[in-house]
Amino acid sequence: MSESEVILDIFSSFKRGMQLYFAMPELPKELKPRHESTSSRLAACLRPYFPQTVSVDTGLMGADIVVWADNKPLLALFWSSSYLGKERRMKAIAFHERRKPVLTLAFSLFPSRNRFLVYRIEDGFIDYLHIDKKTLGEEVLRRCTIDEGKKDDGQLFLPLGRKRKPTS
Repeated sequence: MSESEVILDIFSSFKRGMQLYFAMPELPKELKPRHESTSSRLAACLRPYFPQTVSVDTGLMGADIVVWADNKPLLALFWSSSYLGKERRMKAIAFHERRKPVLTLAFSLFPSRNRFLVYRIEDGFIDYLHIDKKTLGEEVLRRCTIDEGKKDDGQLFLPLGRKRKPTS
């Protein structure tokens, strides 16, 4: 299997696991789970989509979730409920450059929206994607080099519906 096929397979497993996560019943609003609890739920949803020979762990090597085999990370995940700040994105990029996983993803869950935002870090590039939570359809928003991504102070935002001015 070529490296690009391995990346596609890992990304596909990630998306199927996320689809399972988004299909789970939502926790009541008054229960705000800790970051570690949500990471455990995400890891449990990802586990069925990876071979039994790999491990899926939380809080390993500085990432929120790491899928690894033979002491090498295959997939590193960094996530947030809302928009990822620059510090989180930089942490994901630094992890990718230092640990050299096949794929590193940083993503924003956006519980109240129908899609989530993913920063896919691989092969010297960062792809910014919107992924539909139900269909897993992808929309590429932007692609840049990792160096450009390090300099990027901005944030890609989900487009919000425009409020209409009341008519009299």
